[in-house]
Parts: sequence; structure tokens; C-alpha cells
Amino acid sequence: MPGVTPYEEDALLTAIAENDTAAYAHLYDTYYSTLVYFSLSIIQDQHQAEDIATECLLKLWQAPARFESTGKLRGYLFTLARNASLNYLKHLRVREKHGPDISGQSDTDVSIESLMVESELMRLIYEEIARLPDTYRQVVELLYLQDMPSADAATQLGISMENFRQRKGRAITALKTALLKKGVSDRFLSILFF
Repeated sequence: MPGVTPYEEDALLTAIAENDTAAYAHLYDTYYSTLVYFSLSIIQDQHQAEDIATECLLKLWQAPARFESTGKLRGYLFTLARNASLNYLKHLRVREKHGPDISGQSDTDVSIESLMVESELMRLIYEEIARLPDTYRQVVELLYLQDMPSADAATQLGISMENFRQRKGRAITALKTALLKKGVSDRFLSILFF
């Protein structure tokens, strides 16, 4: 910082004890980058490391103490930075572990959870489709997996529309029965198949 006078060790300590603002500018220039780097090596978050470095220097400003040497001052600042960094990591772990219980789930948590539930349901549905007799399985695959119109599906299978409707009804009944036994809700199945 231009215009900041370098302090001799004893003069710096005296100036800090007297709340000399120029001494704090020198202190900032001397220690800020080092404290950021030190904190960053612990928490791996640039913005938070910058905040921690600033907070350490502010704590010294708000409660100046007499130090016998700049080595003790340096040790004090690094101890503050280490403790703040470790507290930040502890806070992150607590938030990850108990966050949904304390503050509700975030949108990301909900969407990931929804995707997991949806994936599990689809796995169950595909398993049950594969277990259907071939005549029913083909109808379900054409209608629901390939999204083919009923008339086209009946033509592809070489059966009448009446026969196609009967197979479709029996296939859906068999699927619903199997999925209900596995705990899938009737409401979900009604939405899925109709």
C-alpha cells in the first residue's frame, strides 16, 4: 500500500498497542496475503479464506494486546487463522450432517432425492415389465416405452384392436398387482398408466 511506512519491530508493537491506524495498514500489507494462503491451504475456499484473514486482522484491531516480539504477534495471527479455518470446516460438517433437520432441505437435496426415488421406481417398473408374459410385455413396451399409438402397435403385432385392448388391460393389471406388492402407491400407478 503506497504511503505506508515500514515499522521497526518494537515501534510496530507499540503502534498496535496504541491503535495507530497506519500500523494496521502496515500489518495488513505484511500479513493479509500470508493469512489468506494459510487459511486457503486448510479450507480450500478462496473467498472464505479472505474473510478469515480479514477477521483475524480485525480481531487484533478490536482487542490489541502487547506482544513481546513480532514473532508472538505472527503466532497469534496464525493461531487465529487456524482456529477460524478449523471452525469453518467443523461448521460445514455439521451443516452437511444436520442441515436438512435444522434448516430444511435445499432445492438441490430435494431434486437429488427425487431423482433417486424416480430411478428406483423406474427400475422396479422395468423389472416387472420384463417379467410379463411376452404377449403382454410387447404391448407395454410399444405403448409406454416406445410411445407408439395403439393402432400402430396393434398393426405391428398383427392383432386386432380388440385383442390389443384386452392385452393392454391385462398387462396393466398384472403390472399394478406386482408393483403394489413391492410397495408402490396405487395413486402413483394411476398417474403412470392413465
